[in-house]
Amino acid sequence: MSLVRFVLRGIVLPIGAVSAAAAIIALGGRFSGRLDILTHFAPLYLAGGAVTLAAAIFAHRRLLPALLGAAAVVASLSLMLPELLRPQSPRLPPNAPGQIKLIQFNAARDSDGLEQRLAWLAAEDPDVLVVEDSRPLFQTAVTQRLGRQMSCGKTCEVAIFTRTPAERIEAPRRGRKGLGPAITIAHLAGPSGEFTVMGVHYVWPTNVENHAENSARLQQLMKGRSRERLILVGDFNSTPWSFSRRREDAALGLERRTYALPTWPADRPFGLALLPIDHVYAGSDWGTVSITRGPRLGSDHYPVVAVLAPKSN
Repeated sequence: MSLVRFVLRGIVLPIGAVSAAAAIIALGGRFSGRLDILTHFAPLYLAGGAVTLAAAIFAHRRLLPALLGAAAVVASLSLMLPELLRPQSPRLPPNAPGQIKLIQFNAARDSDGLEQRLAWLAAEDPDVLVVEDSRPLFQTAVTQRLGRQMSCGKTCEVAIFTRTPAERIEAPRRGRKGLGPAITIAHLAGPSGEFTVMGVHYVWPTNVENHAENSARLQQLMKGRSRERLILVGDFNSTPWSFSRRREDAALGLERRTYALPTWPADRPFGLALLPIDHVYAGSDWGTVSITRGPRLGSDHYPVVAVLAPKSN
């Protein structure tokens, strides 16, 4: 058996078969929460399908791997294209007045690299810092050494740090089963008026029932709430090509300003992140100046840096 045939049959063909099967089955996530788990990994199916299709073309007239590769590519793109083609509001200029810099970061319950984190945060000097899964050591360092005020939920699983104390803090109870989402809501005064920041942390999507409960709980909290000046950020543990995230996007009444920005995992070799699971939403009164990803800071998540400004009337 030639080396090309061995690689094609022994390596590429199984990759293509698994990628095609997973991508096609993931389409059932529209109707099933359990199948929706598969949608989060659509980039992997796309990569597997592309490799299989390329190998089939290179090997000449290998029909089966070509069909498997094409099926994986088409099915995974059908999941990802709604996000990649999603319209976005025009960006505001860098000198837009009344800007607010907000950083969202899942610290992963780890204070390793504390000095690096503090140095980066000091250099960024955010107006608002929303942190999930931080430890008291990190929280104390931010408040004392960076001079920030901390607003907490019931357990400080989500902490919001600001330059001045929040005018009012909401710390809703967690879900019925006590598993989330963790939420902290801070009502703040800004250069152009009052605004609200909500920080959330969802459970993993593999915990289907509780993840759905997280979404329902957040939507319940949004009822009757003014959205125009609202900013919602956090670790949603959910990619934009999942059907659950699409449904929640439609229900929240906010524009998601992060756009296919991979933030997890950040602790793999070369810092290669694959999945966009940390998101920033904002109401209609806010325009986006910039959305960028921060550096590796000892967590398995990258931080997200959002600069927003009020739209001119």
